[in-house]
Order: sequence, then structure tokens, then C-alpha cells
Amino acid sequence: MNAKKLNYYNIHKDANYVRVEFLYSFTIEYLPQYDKLKPFEKTFSGAKKLILDFSRIQFFDTSVVLFVNEIRDWAKLHLLELEVIGMTEQMRSLCEKFSDFSLREDHKERAFNPIVQYFSSIGERMRYILIDYYNFFEFFGELLTKLIGSIFRPRKVRWEDFPFLYLKNGVNALPIVSLILLLIGVISGYQGAIQLKQFGADIYIADLIGVSVVRELGPLMTAILVAGRSGSAFAAELGTMKVSEEIDALRSMGFEPFRFLVIPRVLAVTFSIPLLTVFGNIAGILGGLIAGLFTLDITAVGYFTELQLAVDLTDLVSGLLKSVIFGFLVASIGCYRGLQVRGGAESVGSATTISVVSGIFAIIIADTIFTFIFDAIGL
Repeated sequence: MNAKKLNYYNIHKDANYVRVEFLYSFTIEYLPQYDKLKPFEKTFSGAKKLILDFSRIQFFDTSVVLFVNEIRDWAKLHLLELEVIGMTEQMRSLCEKFSDFSLREDHKERAFNPIVQYFSSIGERMRYILIDYYNFFEFFGELLTKLIGSIFRPRKVRWEDFPFLYLKNGVNALPIVSLILLLIGVISGYQGAIQLKQFGADIYIADLIGVSVVRELGPLMTAILVAGRSGSAFAAELGTMKVSEEIDALRSMGFEPFRFLVIPRVLAVTFSIPLLTVFGNIAGILGGLIAGLFTLDITAVGYFTELQLAVDLTDLVSGLLKSVIFGFLVASIGCYRGLQVRGGAESVGSATTISVVSGIFAIIIADTIFTFIFDAIGL
């Protein structure tokens, strides 16, 4: 038998086996010394059995797991019998627990193909979208359940916040909504006037503006502005409360965050957005009048007379019904994104951005559905 003395381990070779006796602590500090056994093909050449002796090891850390797993993988690959002896109970338990962990790397680099990479990411994106929709519908169902329950138990809802939220998300939004709809009315009226003037149908600008604003542009633009204003605010507020653990504090004090935070916000936007839509419709109609007076040969009396003939109660009701649904969706999505926040400030910013995009997307989808429904029932 031949014994070779090394600094950190002894290697004992025989005709049929090689025994490695480790002499010092097996920690990450000394792992580079044990890595000198590599390449294993050269160190253990000609052996049929490999024995790792840890009987003299007193101190160790997880580096022993990495080393033993690497030796085991190599021995299995080269059909070499491996025996581990001298381990303490703690060391054996650690190695058994992480026996599947390995740092072996596949050095065959895959050629990067941007087309393959793009299509391979589609599945992951679709999975994320489906999970997100599933979570939202689960949230939406819980919201509807709690809203119905609040009818029978109204004291469970924090109604003290409702006037403030109604003022903040309804009345305070009136100037920007009115201004935007006024400008849209001016733009639509001017563009329509150019075409109507060619056929001598000047008075029909009232029909064009009245129907388009009351049925479509008024509810749609109001909801989009509310999504950018209130939906993002809800996501930021609830997200910040989530990060600062205020919501967890509410739960610990016995308050249900859903009834305490979500329902008042959803109801405030749902009840305030029809009022905003009405004022937005008025502003849009006035914008069309301004464009008509400056570009066409009409009078204000003729404009409003034709408007009464063109717009009926059905148009107004359909627009207000849309606005209620739009407001409910915007507020729900804003609260949902806020409660989704995980981590820190970056997550709050992402949730705020996503709430606006998701809210506008939901509004467009809902408006499309309403178009088909109203057409089917003859509205």
C-alpha cells in the first residue's frame, strides 16, 4: 500500500480502491484545497472503488454537500463504486437532505435565436395572463358577494369615508372631465362640419354631436379619465398600505380590509361617474355648438331644436348605464391591483401603471359588448 501525504488530505491507493482521508475542516474556506483533487480521472485512475473518509473532520458547512454530490455524480458516470465513511450524524443528515443538489454545469452553450426566444416566451406570458384573469374574477366574485352582503348588513361598511371619496373622485374630477369633453366636442364638430358643409346639411351637426357624445364619447372618455385619475390613485393608496403593512394591522385589529377599504371606493366611483357623464355630455354638446357657430350657417336655437329631435331618452339612459358599469370596473381593477402589490416601492409603481392600462382595456371591451347588446335589442 502506498500512502501519499498532502496538506489537507491523504490519498491511499491500492490495486482495487482509492481512499481519500480528509484531515481538516471541510468549509468553504478550504474548498479550493479539496478542489485540487480534480480532475478526478487523473487522481483516481485505475481504481474500481472510491472511499471518502470524513472521520477526522470536526467542522463543516454546506460545501461538503457540493463536494460529495459532485464526486457521486462523477463516480456514477464512470461506473465507479463510491463509499462514504466517518461522517457524523449531522453531516450525514445534511448530505442526505441535499443529495439532489449539484453544481454540475452543462458547458454546451446553446445558440441564441431571437425568434425561438420570442415564441418560447409566449407560453409563459399566456400563463401569467390566465392566472391574472383567474385571480381577478375571484376578487370580482368576492366583491359582488360583499356588496350584496352589505345591503343586509350596512354597518359592516365604513360609510364615514364615502362622502370624502365621492367628493375626491367625483366632484373634484368635474373640471378636467368637462374641459376634455368640451374640446372633444369642438374637434368632432369641426371635423364633421367640413363634411356636412359640402352637402348643405349644416343643421345635422347637432345629430352628429348629440348622438356620438351622449351614447359613446361622453361615457367612454369620462371612464378613461376616471381610470387614469381614480383607478391609479386606488392602486397607489392600497399598494402603499400593503407595503407598509397597514392592511395587516387592520386585520390584526379585527377590521376586514375588503369592507373597510375596497367597498367604499368602488361605491364612490360607481355613484359619481353618472354625474360626471351628464356634465361631460353637456360640455361635449356645447363644444359642438361652438364649432358649428364658427364654421356653419346655423344658430344656437336651430342647433338645440335639432338636438331635441336627434337625441331621445333612450340614448341618455344607455350612456348612463354604460358609465355605471365602466365606473364599477375601473374602481374594482384599481383596488385589485393595489392589493396585488408585493415588495416595495417599485411594485407600487408597477401596480399603478398596470391598473390604468387594465382599466382602459376593460372599458373598451365592455363598450364593445354593450354595442352588440344594444344593437341586438334595438336600442
